[in-house]
Amino acid sequence: MKNLAFLKGFTFRVTILSLFFCGFVFGCLVFSAHGQSEYAKKVAESYLNDPIYHHYVTSGDMLVNKPDYVVFIPKQNPMVLGDRYNDHFQVIAHDGKFFAFWTQASRESDIDQHIAFSKSADGGMTWTPIQVLAGSPNKKNPKLRASWQQPMISKSGRIYVLWNQQTSSLGPHWGKCFGIYSDDQGETWSAPKEVKIQRTIKDADPQNPPFWCNWQRPLRLGENGKFLVGSSRFGQSEFWQFENIDENPSVDQIKIRFFMAKEKALAVPDDEIPEFCDPTCEEPSIVKLPDGRLFTIMRTHVGYVYWSQSRDQGKTWEKPRKLLNQDGGEPFLHPCSPCPMYDWKGCEAGSGLYFAIIHNYFDFEKVKEKDFNQDRKQLYLIAGKFMPEAEQPVWFTEPKLFGPRHRWNSFYTSYTYENGKGILWFNDVKLFLYGRNIGPEWFEGVEELK
Repeated sequence: MKNLAFLKGFTFRVTILSLFFCGFVFGCLVFSAHGQSEYAKKVAESYLNDPIYHHYVTSGDMLVNKPDYVVFIPKQNPMVLGDRYNDHFQVIAHDGKFFAFWTQASRESDIDQHIAFSKSADGGMTWTPIQVLAGSPNKKNPKLRASWQQPMISKSGRIYVLWNQQTSSLGPHWGKCFGIYSDDQGETWSAPKEVKIQRTIKDADPQNPPFWCNWQRPLRLGENGKFLVGSSRFGQSEFWQFENIDENPSVDQIKIRFFMAKEKALAVPDDEIPEFCDPTCEEPSIVKLPDGRLFTIMRTHVGYVYWSQSRDQGKTWEKPRKLLNQDGGEPFLHPCSPCPMYDWKGCEAGSGLYFAIIHNYFDFEKVKEKDFNQDRKQLYLIAGKFMPEAEQPVWFTEPKLFGPRHRWNSFYTSYTYENGKGILWFNDVKLFLYGRNIGPEWFEGVEELK
């Protein structure tokens, strides 16, 4: 055990650093926006002589994106646990606890890629040792990869986790859908079973598993409060509705309806695809509007965020269009990188106030070399307001700098809103797992949109 003193305002609080076989899991401290830089400095200083993290300290990378919560710092011992790569970080608040799920490995797509789980019973101050729910914990006895988990909690409290299970030499996006459940808040889990999913028109070889990746967690935005999630399949977007989670079925009896599938999947319209680009339109992030419509934004290969809306709870969606700051306004530039969007007052609230995270840049010359990711530079937050009579029903403020690191910002995030506090949970450089408060300071000017 190791004691660390961190600065909070003009006082110090001590957090116990517990060294688990799976890495460093920290108690997290909450700081005001004005205290974050001092907090980052003190945490970084404690690692100045650490052989693994000295580089991150001296470069300023470790906490440059100003987290309020430090959830996980990997130990990086791949023969014990492959934990350097941490991605698709999904946190659910339930029954006074936080439940965290993510995809983890020694490095992205390595042979030990697995599903990790931890939980906190004290508001995120401390976290339990990691459980590996699927896949191989390390490289000594590698199994087939497990990736892109999908957690859901039924009304009775049963926790389901589905994931993409590699079953062939293809991967990690080619895989069958497997899952488990827990009736004791993650202490024990059922045996894994397969959930049947629909193939796409591009899954040509019936001997191969389907291609799919769902990066946001399912939300109760579907018909009658059913779980709904966007799915990326060969660069296009479809939507899955889980029909019977609240009936507590066995995993192999979970029923899914597939909307906008196959030839109906969302893509950038043909007449809007520049030379050297393609119709990729994927990784949908969905919010609920106050009038019941659903609104989604997606990343593309054409240099812009695109949006669509559904008027029937996710069954059908309109042709994607460029996301503008307002009707008749300017589009938001964005490379092929996550562009999460959430309801500030809670993922399923329909409050009318939203925020999204974008890069706010794109170099069109680089598409000639098929460079669509473009280093994933600084990140900006845009605050949004519901405009009921507008063609684009959410208008946005000017971008505000949110993630100042100059490259490798790939935020596969989730969001919780509990007791009046919104927290964006994010993976930083696909290494650290953090949380950051999303307070009213980010929404200054949003009421002036009209």
